[in-house]
Amino acid sequence: MFERCHSPHDAAHLLRHRYGLPVQLLAGRPVVTTGTLLGGIVMPPELGRKVLAMLDRQLIAPVVADPGDRTWTFLVTPPSPVTPVDVHVRRSLAGHQVTVIPGGRHVLLPSTDSRLGWHWASEPAPGVLRMPPRSAVISAIHQVTSMRAAPAS
Repeated sequence: MFERCHSPHDAAHLLRHRYGLPVQLLAGRPVVTTGTLLGGIVMPPELGRKVLAMLDRQLIAPVVADPGDRTWTFLVTPPSPVTPVDVHVRRSLAGHQVTVIPGGRHVLLPSTDSRLGWHWASEPAPGVLRMPPRSAVISAIHQVTSMRAAPAS
């Protein structure tokens, strides 16, 4: 996918136009910023694979993997209005090494096809950006980990 990209600007342009991602460059790296347009949920890849399988097939979940495949970051739509995740839910998620990224944080995006760099664990569909709601991913985590159902805001 990135074979024609010769600079970070080329990679950012491709991510913007192919997937509709609100990409910025930060220190020469394509990033998205969490907030009102999108959010992020970070988890171990083993859990991430199970969560992807639980999500409705209509909800294509863009997922970014770090270079060592130690973490997966699900890109999600935040609730409107943006509200923090309940403290009890955050604690439950933390017990499974899951973090809901707060607003204003940067999420690095792929800029190479190599698995040695940031790469897609689940590539978004081309066109208008579609992401699962934050609540749907948290619900899937609850189901996968058999956690007691809790508000998923």
